[in-house]
Amino acid sequence: MMCAIFLRKALVRLRWMIRMVIIHGSSDSERRLLDKLPNEVRSMDDMHKVKEDFKHKHKNASGWFAGLKRWNYRRQIDKIDRGMKDPLRAGADGEKNMLDILTVLDDSYHVFCDLHVVLPYTVRYNGQKNLRSAQMDLVVACLKGIFLIEVKNWSDRYAMNPGWSPHEQTERAGRVLWIALQNSVGEVRVTNILLSMRGNIRYDSNYRSVWVSDPDRIVGFLEGKPDTLTQPDLTRILTKLNKL
Repeated sequence: MMCAIFLRKALVRLRWMIRMVIIHGSSDSERRLLDKLPNEVRSMDDMHKVKEDFKHKHKNASGWFAGLKRWNYRRQIDKIDRGMKDPLRAGADGEKNMLDILTVLDDSYHVFCDLHVVLPYTVRYNGQKNLRSAQMDLVVACLKGIFLIEVKNWSDRYAMNPGWSPHEQTERAGRVLWIALQNSVGEVRVTNILLSMRGNIRYDSNYRSVWVSDPDRIVGFLEGKPDTLTQPDLTRILTKLNKL
C-alpha cells in the first residue's frame, strides 16, 4: 500500500517536472557579475561557500610560498566581497527570483532570458527617430500572447527617485520587440510589463501601454489571459525569438 502511494506521488511529481515552463538562456546580470568573480564561483548561490573555502585556505596556507598563497586567497575573497555589494547582484537576484516564480507555469509557456534585439533601421519614438535596439530581461511566449517583462529589484529609496523612467525603458523595449516580430511573423501584440520585485513601482499614466505588476500577481496575470495565438503562429514566433 505504501509503495503504491509512493509511486503515485513520484509519477505526479515527474509529470509536473516534465510539464514545467521552458526556459531559454540565462540572466545577463548574473553572467556579468560572475565575470567579476573567481572561476570557482559558478553561480550566485556559490558565493558564500567559495568565500568560506578561500578563508580556510588562507588561514592554513603553508610551505615555501605560503605568503604568496595567502595574498592570492585574500585577493579572491576581496573579489567576492565586492561582488556581494555590486549593484549587478540586486538585478541578478531579481531576475533569478522571477524565473523561480515562473517555473510554476506549464510547458506551454516559453521564457526567453536576456534578449538583445537590434532592428535593421532606426525608428521613431515619442516623435524622434532615436530607437533601434533594446535589452530585454524576460520575454514570455505562449498561446496567450507575447509578454515583455522588465524586472526591477529596487530599494524603496531608489524607486522614489531613480533619475530615469523604467516605464519608458519598458515601453521602448516593447516597441523594438513588436517591430522585430512584425518583420518576421506578421501582426502580433506585445504586452509590456514592468515588474517590481518589491512592489514599490507604481503605474504611470504617461505610459499607458506599460502594465505594472509584482511577484504575487504575475502568474495569475499570465494564466488569466485568453488564447490569442494559434499553434502555427506561436511556432513561427518561437523560431524568431530563438534567433534573436
